[in-house]
Amino acid sequence: MLDRCYDQTLQVQKRQVVTVLAESANRRMMELQLKIKQMELSEFTYIDGALRELHLIPEDVQVVRPCYFPLERSEEFVALTSSRKLEPLTSSSSDELSASEESEEEPPPDPRRPVVRRDRAKEKRVAALNLILAHEKARYARIMLYNFKAHPKKFFAKPREDAILDFHYEFYHRPDQYMLIPVKRTVFTWDYRLKKKDVAEQAVEEVEEEEDNTEELIELMINNRAARRIQRYWRKYQERKRLIRERYKKSAFLGMIDEMERGPDLGARIDQAEAERRKRKLEFDEAFVQAIKDEKARILQQRGPWIMEDISDHIRAWFRDFYDHAHAFDRYPEIWEGGTLLVIRGETMTPDEYLKEQERKALEKKKSAEQKKKEAEARKKLKEKEKEKRLAEKEKIKEMKREEKAREKAEGKTYDYKKPEFATNAYLTMQEALASYEKDWYFVDELENKEELPIMEWITLDKFAEVHQELRPIVDEVLRAERELLQKALCKDNKKKYKPAKPKKEKKKRGKGKKGKKKKKEAPDLTADRTTDSLYEELVEKNVIHTYKKRSIDDYIGDYNYAAYERRNFLDHDPPAALGEVRDIIRSWLFGMGPLAIPKPKSFCLMGPRGYGKTMLVEAVCSETDSVLFDLSPTIVAPIPPAEMTMFLHVILKMARILQPTVISIDEAHKVFYKKVPPDEKHLDPTKLSKHLLKHLIKKIKKEEKILLVGTSSAPWLAKMGKFKKSFEKFLILPKTDYGSTQLLWRHALNQKVGIGKDFPLSPLAMVTKGYSPQQILDCVKHTLTIRRRMRLAREPLTAEELVEHFLQKVPAEYPITDKDYDKFLKFYRKADKLAKQRAKMMKARQEALAKLKAKQAKKK
Repeated sequence: MLDRCYDQTLQVQKRQVVTVLAESANRRMMELQLKIKQMELSEFTYIDGALRELHLIPEDVQVVRPCYFPLERSEEFVALTSSRKLEPLTSSSSDELSASEESEEEPPPDPRRPVVRRDRAKEKRVAALNLILAHEKARYARIMLYNFKAHPKKFFAKPREDAILDFHYEFYHRPDQYMLIPVKRTVFTWDYRLKKKDVAEQAVEEVEEEEDNTEELIELMINNRAARRIQRYWRKYQERKRLIRERYKKSAFLGMIDEMERGPDLGARIDQAEAERRKRKLEFDEAFVQAIKDEKARILQQRGPWIMEDISDHIRAWFRDFYDHAHAFDRYPEIWEGGTLLVIRGETMTPDEYLKEQERKALEKKKSAEQKKKEAEARKKLKEKEKEKRLAEKEKIKEMKREEKAREKAEGKTYDYKKPEFATNAYLTMQEALASYEKDWYFVDELENKEELPIMEWITLDKFAEVHQELRPIVDEVLRAERELLQKALCKDNKKKYKPAKPKKEKKKRGKGKKGKKKKKEAPDLTADRTTDSLYEELVEKNVIHTYKKRSIDDYIGDYNYAAYERRNFLDHDPPAALGEVRDIIRSWLFGMGPLAIPKPKSFCLMGPRGYGKTMLVEAVCSETDSVLFDLSPTIVAPIPPAEMTMFLHVILKMARILQPTVISIDEAHKVFYKKVPPDEKHLDPTKLSKHLLKHLIKKIKKEEKILLVGTSSAPWLAKMGKFKKSFEKFLILPKTDYGSTQLLWRHALNQKVGIGKDFPLSPLAMVTKGYSPQQILDCVKHTLTIRRRMRLAREPLTAEELVEHFLQKVPAEYPITDKDYDKFLKFYRKADKLAKQRAKMMKARQEALAKLKAKQAKKK
């Protein structure tokens, strides 16, 4: 709800509060999520216990894409990116999971069927001729219909005198006797056009001799016909509405529809209204800035002289008070100390304190050396006592921590969310923002401000304080000179030598060390003489900047592992994750790529076998954040000489900052960190990027920048662990397909080609093909359900055996990834990822403890 408030709020002052609330709430959510991951020692977490208590299902708490995504772009960016047509992203891992967008491959022609050549030119001429004839007939019919309506007297033929106007039938038979011969009451000589005449037309015939009233009667006839048509259509419309209303009430009463659910048309209109409202934000921001400028100018012009006079009167009263009570003038506060604001706050010495300080200084001068020595020793002893107290407190805290660790080992770790460690800055900021919102907006009637204009009272107060601070230093300079004149006159009256006051020097703030930390000098811009357009053109020509298919993370099909909670918490197992959990993890990493300042990882790497959708996820990340994609794959970087790599990465980082948000992708990232380069890839020299990647790119990306490095790898064990681990902040392994994910994949793939019935055996099919990659399943449906096979579906329904036979008949036959091969991914993941490494150690320790316990029990028996 907060993200929608942030997205749709136009009033600038309220939007500032909502922005702080949304940022702090998102930060707090990320902190709690991190705590849960640290408790579970895994990126894959399960909260089924909490869901049961709240009566929710996993879909109710899944991570969704915020409505304020993506980040709004400037007009310069749109002009820059639209100037060149980009090439689509290419992947060497073939991880495409969308079969609907790929073209159908037509099977080879059957030699048993005769090939009939079609004369397409003749077919086009016949179709054009038929179209012209149809339009000409329709035009003639429209003209005839108009003539009958506009000129009925001219086009409706008059009946002859001898024409049969009425045919009278008389039947003579008994009431209880049926007719032996059926009589057809039809007059075949009747003109069908006369049947359309109404009462007005008959009146026209009766008074045809009266030419003066003819035009009025014709007009009456036309009006009657129009009125009848309007009434007929109106009654039909009312009846349709009544039926729809009754059907809707009946369905709602039976619980077949949700009355709160908005239809597709209503949803589209709401989305359009939200988009139009979102575009007006810039207009409100500009009006707010202009209102601030105007208000500040007004205050300076109208109230500036009075403000300066008030400050001067206050300081002169301070001078008078000091002179009356102490017959002296205190030191004038320096600007870096706060200036005369200290006088207003009462943070300067009072006249009595000033006199006591002067007496203390006089007594200090009269003290002997022995007295000074005793006082120094007393101060030294006092400092030692304070130091001992601090050490004792530290030792006490250490002892408490030791006891807490011992208790955790014996009873297990517990988390108390009331402790100060859980009250982070995000939590405190959220509480402060809520309190300020309640305080400031409680008495504001927002219904009176329907145009959502800024509240001028608050702007006036803020600008008044700002003008006050700007004018005070000017007044301070004048009054400092005035104080010196008063001090000089006082010294002359007391017949003392006048000594001008020396300004105090500002103390330099030091860091933790004695000399303090020096700020790092920013590296010089190596491309300062080049324009942004030229750098962009260079990267496009080198095929570094790509376009990509528009996808969504929701397109990554997979189910959740519903049995993982019980297995992890009650059976003490380490259950495998499911494909559906990958969506939530990646979405949570992308929150920082939007307009709000939310923490995010600098980089992450997706690991998994071929065909598990790594490239699709990279495209989905770019699509959901509307990022510009930079490709640093080994095939793209190969033409660049090693000597120019530093300049190349400098250009990449500079353009990535200009075009934020940006995603830097490295396909098959393990090749950049090869232990041993294969002979067939030595000409690419893939490892030359690894020497400069960490130093010249990753370390220079700031946390608050909307730049993300995403890598994919289908064989991470071929890379050097150290450099690979340093380059990516997080690692995510794509799980093997389980029963639930496989069933969803089959349903999705078959529904793209044909609609499957409820009796189709999806469950056994999913059980048999469990473990196959999503790409293998989609390819199976694509190659099995060709155009010719779909044409025969009406008489030959699809069977599960056909889909299974595809895997067996293919040469070479396709099989799912083996456990031995997948263990390579798990082994690398447990070494590279911090949480996975800690969890592996914990599970190993538990297994050893369980083995010892079983051994003890066996000895007792």
